[in-house]
Formats: sequence, C-alpha cells, structure tokens
Amino acid sequence: MKNFKTHIVSVVAILMTAFTSFGQGGSNVHIAVDDYQRTITRSEKVNTTPQLNDSVIELSEIKFYIEPTYHEVTFETKPIKAAKLKVKEPLDKLYNGYVKTGLGTYTMPFLDAYYNSNRSKTKSWGVNLKHHSSLTNLKKVGTNLFSDNEAGVFYKQFFRKYTFDNRLNYERNKFHYYGFSNSDTLVPESYRTNSDTTKQVYQEISYSAMLKSMHKDSSKISHTTNLDFYHLNGLTGISENNVGIKSNIFKYLGKEEVGADVSLVLNHLRQPIFSPVSNVILSPESETKYGNTVFKLNPFIKTRRGNLLAKVGVGIHSEITSAARFFFYPDLSVSYSLFNNIFVPYAGITGGMQQNTFNAFRRENPFVLESISTIYLNNTVGYKNTNQRINLYGGFKGSVTSSISFNLKAQFEKLDNFAMFVNDTMYSYENKFNIEYDSIDKTTLSAQVGYHFQEKIKLFLKGEYYNYSMLTEEYAWQMPDYEVSLLGVYDLADKIVARANIRLVGSRKTYSLKPIENVSPTPGGKYITELKPYFDANLGIEYRYNKRLSAFLDLNNILGQKYQRWANFPVYSFNLLGGITYSF
Repeated sequence: MKNFKTHIVSVVAILMTAFTSFGQGGSNVHIAVDDYQRTITRSEKVNTTPQLNDSVIELSEIKFYIEPTYHEVTFETKPIKAAKLKVKEPLDKLYNGYVKTGLGTYTMPFLDAYYNSNRSKTKSWGVNLKHHSSLTNLKKVGTNLFSDNEAGVFYKQFFRKYTFDNRLNYERNKFHYYGFSNSDTLVPESYRTNSDTTKQVYQEISYSAMLKSMHKDSSKISHTTNLDFYHLNGLTGISENNVGIKSNIFKYLGKEEVGADVSLVLNHLRQPIFSPVSNVILSPESETKYGNTVFKLNPFIKTRRGNLLAKVGVGIHSEITSAARFFFYPDLSVSYSLFNNIFVPYAGITGGMQQNTFNAFRRENPFVLESISTIYLNNTVGYKNTNQRINLYGGFKGSVTSSISFNLKAQFEKLDNFAMFVNDTMYSYENKFNIEYDSIDKTTLSAQVGYHFQEKIKLFLKGEYYNYSMLTEEYAWQMPDYEVSLLGVYDLADKIVARANIRLVGSRKTYSLKPIENVSPTPGGKYITELKPYFDANLGIEYRYNKRLSAFLDLNNILGQKYQRWANFPVYSFNLLGGITYSF
C-alpha cells in the first residue's frame, strides 16, 4: 500500500515536470531522477477517419392470404311499368294542298288553290290555280273592272347527277283602258259608255325547263341550262312569240372558277295596224311583223384569295334585227371581307344589252299601246333594245349583329334607248301609253337594312334616290325621284301572324299634248305636269286556328289615298279582303 502511494507521487511529479518543460519551449526534455537519465522521443499525432459500418437487415417477403368466405344474399323483385317513349318525327307533317278563298270590297272574289306531291327523293309535282277580279267600278272614270286568272303545273325529277325541272303556265288578264273622265266631252259618248270599246284581254302560255348538274366532284364541269318559251296574244290581234336558251357553265381549276354565261333569245312580234284615234283595226291583214334577237356571251374567271373575291370577265353581246351589231362590255367585280363578313366593301363595272319586248312592257304597265313601231338605224322595229353602256357601282355590306344586316350602294349607269311611258294622243284618248326613248345618265343611291329576331320578327327597309340626266327629253317621264319601302312580318307564337307592306314613292313628271289649265306649253308643245308623291300602306293579319284552318284579313291602302300610279289612272282607295285558308 505504501509502495503504491509512492509510485503515484512519482508519476504526478514527472507529469508536472514535463508540462513545465513544454512551457519553456524545449524540444528534448531531460528528467533526472537520482543518477538515472531518460530520453522521451517527440510523438506525432496520427489522423484517422472514423468509418460507419451500416448493417442491412434483409427481410423476407411478406405474403398475405385471405381466406374466402361465402355470404348468402337474397333479394325480392318488384314489377315496374313499361317505359313510354314519345317519338317525334324529325320532319313536320306536310299537307298536299291548300285552298285560300276570300271576298273583298268593290266585290272582289279571290281564290288561290294549290296541290302538290308529298316528300320524295326522286320527284316532285304540283298544280296551282288563282283568280282575282273586281265586279264594281271606280266612280267618275271609265269602266275599270278586271279579272286575272292563272293555272300552272310543274314536275321536277331528281337524278343522281342532275335535276330536271319543267313548268307549264297559263294566264288570262282582262281589264279596261279607263284613263279618262266620264264627263270629258272630247271623248265620244259611245266610247265612254260602251265597255267593249275599252276592253282588253291578254292570254299567255309559257313553258320553262331547267337542267342542273349536281356533281359532288368540283373538278367536273357543272352547268345550269334553261329553256324558256311563251306565246302571248291580245283581243285586238297582237301576238308575240319568244324563245330563249340560257346556260351557265363553270369548272374549278384549283382556287379559280372558270366559266361562261351564254344566252340566245329570239322574239317575233306581230302587231295590228290601227287608224288614228278611232282605235279601229283596219283589217285582219293590216299588221306588221318584227324580229328581235339578242345573243350574249360572257366568259369569266373568279378567284378567291383569303378574304378577297374577284371576278374578271368580258361581255360580247349582239342584237340582230335587220342587221347584226356587236357590243363589248367589261365584267369586273371585287369584294373584300373584313372582320369575318361584318364589313364587306365591294365594287364593280359591267354593262349589257337588254332585250325589250311587248310582254315585258305590258307586265310593267298593262295600259301600253298594242301597236308601236319606231325607226332604229334606218329600220322600222317594234321596240328598241336598251343598251347599258356602263354600269359602275360600289358600296359596303355586312352585319352589325347576328340579327341586323345592311347594304349601302352607289350606282352610275349610261343607258341608250332608255324606255319611258308617255300618254298616247294619236291612237287613243290619252288612256293608253306609248314608248319614248332617250339616252340618259342615271345615278342611284340606295340603302338597305334587314332585321330578324328568331322566326318572330322580320323587317326589311329599303330606300333609293334617283337622279336622271337626259340627252333630249326634259325629264325622265313617269319615273320617281325616290322610293322607300318597308316589309315586315310578326309571328306571335305561330298563332297570329301580322304582315306590313308600306311604300312611299316620290313625284313623277308627265306631259300631255292637250291644253291643261294654268299650265304653259314648252316650245315643243308639251304641257308638263307633276304626279304627286303617294304613300301606300297595306296590312295583313292571319289567325291560325290550327295547322289546317286559318282566317286572314288584308287591309289595302289604309290611308285611302287616291293616287295615280300612271297618269290618268287612279287606283282603288281603301279596300279590304278577308277569307279563310284550309290545308288538306
């Protein structure tokens, strides 16, 4: 125990001596104990990096085993009623025909009957009958009774690549030349009181056929070809035959459409020869015959580049009477769509020869004189053809919303042989109209606005302003300086349908060769007067009791204006027509 303590003291003493020596900066330390010397070599620190030994324990795959068990399930069924399906046909039921009949003031019977085949993929046919007449005269003018009758039949056949459509129609129009006063002593009493002296009856038989290609492949040549014919004859011996063939041929070559419009129309007119004023036919052999043929060829190219649509073509037209004359016209048009057809500016320049026929004149003005001839290029012809030397136009069209569309247009025309109606004094008592021609410059400014709301409301407003610059005549006789029209339809729950037709026509100049009170004659002996503007408002109401039966009431000339569409020919004042329509 004593020795152990001695050793401990010795170790402590050695350590203290060593620390003291290190503190004095010596490199070798000599410690002497008694007579013994010990040398301690300098030690170097050994750097070792500890390493972590990670032990991975592999676990065996755990498998689960579900022991299936059976559970018995029972249920009870309850019977249910069979489902009721309401199947609606994709197409509404069509009725084969209808009859619309009515009676109006001035003792006006009315009939419109129609019958056609039902839906078919191969053919369609139908017949139509119409009658409208008046049995009561207007006061203070000559006999003015009229009767219009029409009967027609059509048949259309659908082939795999073509559609063939042909129609046969018959019209009979009976009326009187009543454009004089019953108190006019310059008109013989026998002429004023005998209705047969002013009676006229026109009968027209017409046939038209159309063959149209229905190719699905746009690279093939497509066409629409029409054949038209009519024969017209009048009570006083006039007759006219007209036959024409027209075709539109085109083919797509890439983005271009190449084609041509071709037509050939032959007209033959036979007119009786009247003695002046007496309106008596000299003899059945006393007649004149005129031929009038017009040929047109319009080759064109249409192209579309993005929003740009352009047409480039030329018109080669010829009129053939006693000699043939050829005319050339430009046929150019361009339009550009902006903002997805919201705004589309367009412009173009065209021209062409318009064939004038007696039938076309009498449809515009039924009181035209039956015997007219004129000198044209040192030849006697029945009617001069109107030569539209140039037709320059431009404008903007588009839509403001999905319900409102518009079209603003300006047009300038140069016309030779522009036809106008003037009161005749040589072969009638100013109760018939002759044709007078002049070369004119015509400027037209027009605006159209359309509005529709679903199928309930439809409105169409159109206004036109005309300016005429005459070469020879003082005015454009009986041509208005402006026209405004409004068409509207209102459908209330497909039960009540109201229709409006309103028209405002501006003033028109006319003249007479007979003296007129308070009117001074021109150097040429014309007494010029003015027909006042007129406002013609018509309203129609239809009540649909069901899909088959409905009642209608038409109110015509609501304001009761006693205006004259043609000089000396007043129209009916306020009148109404009512009746029923039945479909079967």
